[in-house]
Amino acid sequence: MNNRVGPDESVEVNSNTTRLQRLYEHFRRRKLLWIVFLITLSIVIIAISTTIILVTETKREKISTVTEKSTMETILTSEVLTIEEQLNSSVIINHNTKWKQNAITVAGRPTFGDQSNELFGPLGIRVDDDNHCIYIADTVNHRIIRWEFGADTGEIVQRKNQPGNPENILNKPTDVILDKEKKYLIICNCANRQVMRWSLYSGNQVDPVMIRVIPCWGLAMDNNGDLYVSEWDKHQVRRFYEGDRQGTVVAGGNGQGNQFNQLNQPHYIFVDKDHSVYIADYINNRVMKWKKNAIQGTLIAPRQVSDKNPNSLVQPIGVIVDHMGNIYVSNARTHEITRWSPGKIEAITIVGEKGSGSGPTQLISPQSLSFDRQGNLYVVDRNNHRIQKFAIDLD
Repeated sequence: MNNRVGPDESVEVNSNTTRLQRLYEHFRRRKLLWIVFLITLSIVIIAISTTIILVTETKREKISTVTEKSTMETILTSEVLTIEEQLNSSVIINHNTKWKQNAITVAGRPTFGDQSNELFGPLGIRVDDDNHCIYIADTVNHRIIRWEFGADTGEIVQRKNQPGNPENILNKPTDVILDKEKKYLIICNCANRQVMRWSLYSGNQVDPVMIRVIPCWGLAMDNNGDLYVSEWDKHQVRRFYEGDRQGTVVAGGNGQGNQFNQLNQPHYIFVDKDHSVYIADYINNRVMKWKKNAIQGTLIAPRQVSDKNPNSLVQPIGVIVDHMGNIYVSNARTHEITRWSPGKIEAITIVGEKGSGSGPTQLISPQSLSFDRQGNLYVVDRNNHRIQKFAIDLD
């Protein structure tokens, strides 16, 4: 049997083999192309996904940063505005701030009287920058005076035996403030043991007495519009919400004494943005700070008392606090206004002299204190029967 392959059969076999090889190469190349294509596509998809993620994260970070920045700016602005509302000042006052030593008399004169250009033993004051005036508790004259900036005379807003309102009797008012909306005067009618609310736009009120049987001396209002009243012979401070006639004790209330949970004849008070109450603790010769909901106060002036460092704070009456937490105190005995800075043991005198007098640099028994928006300091110069303005020194 002949097993040899003929020439024609060999050509046919070779031809078939070549076709298979070509077909195999064709599919192999297509497979490689698909593999390359798929790898490339995967890389592109991964790259695009990574880019999208990075861009998204960057946007989120930017949005977060902007939001945080905006929120922080809002908080800081809110805090500054709150402090400014309390301080009545848009100038940042700190431990380096100085005031010119020669004061300008903006109301009254060194002789007492009851004429429109005179005062008699004034005690309280409130600066109203929006309406360019000050309100004065003209105590011995039993009246509240509105005195415009630059004016030579004042206008009686409320007085004893007000015509047409025989029940609305003022009897030795010791303090006056404005409500949050500046529609009412809040008055401490001390000798009648009342807190009164007197409308600035309506002269006919049925019952202007807000709180009865309260031995008030100083008044303050927080940024919520809540009223704080110091009760000098109950040795405490109470807070009153709108419409509240009972109030809540927020400082003192533990009897007369010198412990940190007690007060002794508190006079003027100041409330900061956190609703902490600063109190001129008159008989105890100190200023106390009671934080919100605290059960006792913190001594903030004087900082430390010892044989080597005797107490230089004598009978504090007025107290206010600046943007940086410095405490300003009026001393009735030394006739000075002093500043107590955080962390400092001793105070510095910012205006007034140790010797009393009627000169432009002198005071006699200074009482309530207030700043205006420019940072000028107003002092009730009680026994000189005048209001002194110490201009801020920007030089």
